[in-house]
Amino acid sequence: MTTPGWWAMALCEAVNDKTPLAVAFAGEELVLFRNAEGQAFALEDRCPHRRVPLALGRVVAAGLQCGYHGWTFDGASGRCTQIPNLRTNEPVPPRYAARAFPVSEGNGFVHVWLGEGVPDIDLPTDDYRPVGQQFTGSTIVNMSHEQYLAAMLDGPECLLNFAHVRMTDFFLGDVRKEHGRLVLERGAVWTTQILPSNFVVDYPLIVRTEVPVQGGSIRVDLLSEDETPLISLAIASGANRRGTTSLCWRGFVHAEVPAKAPLRWRTARVWHKAPFTVNSLIDGSAVAALLEAPSRDLHAARPPRLIPVSAVV
Repeated sequence: MTTPGWWAMALCEAVNDKTPLAVAFAGEELVLFRNAEGQAFALEDRCPHRRVPLALGRVVAAGLQCGYHGWTFDGASGRCTQIPNLRTNEPVPPRYAARAFPVSEGNGFVHVWLGEGVPDIDLPTDDYRPVGQQFTGSTIVNMSHEQYLAAMLDGPECLLNFAHVRMTDFFLGDVRKEHGRLVLERGAVWTTQILPSNFVVDYPLIVRTEVPVQGGSIRVDLLSEDETPLISLAIASGANRRGTTSLCWRGFVHAEVPAKAPLRWRTARVWHKAPFTVNSLIDGSAVAALLEAPSRDLHAARPPRLIPVSAVV
């Protein structure tokens, strides 16, 4: 069952008025596109006529045209506005409509409202405020969404890395809940440094991961020892087909330069090299070796799922 709310599904620049974009997020298969004025729309990626994916069609002035029989759908309402073999004065039956979803853009992401209820004004990426050059990307990983969120708490080093930084498994406190996410800090060091003793809590760097209790907007920050932000990263995640996970992300480097930062890290900043990598290929052995610890809090924080009576009768 889809969690009601806004889901960040694509980077704004990935959605255009030329080519429809197919996305699979949170169990929904959608097609995103823009009109000539730049407004973004989201429809179910199935033509109500023959169930052909609408993403195989093309964007036209009146909306999105199916590539199979040329039926055209309005982006805002999903209403079918044109069927080629109808007479000029013959109305299109209202039942021939594609399911339309509310869309809101913000902070570099296209958000789509899923589930029931009235869309609210707060977007899951509202806490991401980029300054300067951004580094972006998207991929599909061979890992279920639930497993991905759990691993982000238990061992984010399996899923991403910061250039010239080594994460540790030393937690700097307990998991806490803030603004609908579970937040956890762990110690980190520069790769030029020797790992301190496991009993030492004074790490030169901190990696803070924030994983949503409901939804798919992940926040990861690299901080100095006094918690000054160095790198901020927003990752939109959602369940794709066959147990895989869709990802798209944006991140940037803050102006602060730590006194102990190695020369390689400073040089990379000057040359505008990506300060982080979100892994497209994930080491299954490394994930399997993670101890299930903070992710238990994630499971406990979620409301129990109700099983329909029809499923047990």
